[in-house]
Amino acid sequence: MYQDITYSLENGIAVITLNRPKVLNAIRVQTYKDVIAALHDSDANDEVKVIVMTGAEGRFTAGNDLADLLPGGDLPAVQDGVARIFDAFAGLQKPLIMAQEGVAIGIGANMLLHADIAYAGNSIRYSLPFAKIGVTSEGACSVLLAEAIGPKRAAELLYTGRFFTAAEAEKWGLLTAAVEDGKALETAMATANELLKNSQDSIRAIKKLGRAEGHRERVNKAVKLEMELFSGLLGTPETQARINHVLKGGK
Repeated sequence: MYQDITYSLENGIAVITLNRPKVLNAIRVQTYKDVIAALHDSDANDEVKVIVMTGAEGRFTAGNDLADLLPGGDLPAVQDGVARIFDAFAGLQKPLIMAQEGVAIGIGANMLLHADIAYAGNSIRYSLPFAKIGVTSEGACSVLLAEAIGPKRAAELLYTGRFFTAAEAEKWGLLTAAVEDGKALETAMATANELLKNSQDSIRAIKKLGRAEGHRERVNKAVKLEMELFSGLLGTPETQARINHVLKGGK
């Protein structure tokens, strides 16, 4: 059923695993399709109480597959994937727990803004490298990140694209906790099992109340503007040169 993820459901917990380990679980158009379908199916399935998302072989994701952003790539499909995955996150009624290890770059770091609970291994490397490759942020990061960690800290991370640590992410509230390397998924599953003991109707009502009015519409509006600016920048010679430089192993 799925090409780029694995999906399991046991005892009320659905686990979505990004599964392209040879490319550090980089997200291509097919990955978007798989994750979106898994999120929608999980939210609609009465057997699913909690959703856990993680990455295969000790890595979360290296971010968008940059090959999709070069001439010959299907940019409209990428834009559609970005729009629909964050609409799916914003529309989830059930709790979403992230379990991240190794690297979480770009969209992988942005997903923290859409998780209810999140754990990461101590040595994970986060980055929002959009300015480094000459594009804009996505996933409503342009508005949600500043609200989560403050506008000056958000600007510093987005303008520099520097790596930041699990300890920093925990201090800023992007992570519930940094944990021993290799223990993020185990910790997430333990929390998921704790949630199973409580009223699911109550948890979903609490989640709904915790979101600002019009949250889903606001996320979609931000993503739409981000993608318009993203596509405009993507076609410039500078951005294409920067992406090619990274693909050739440059930093």
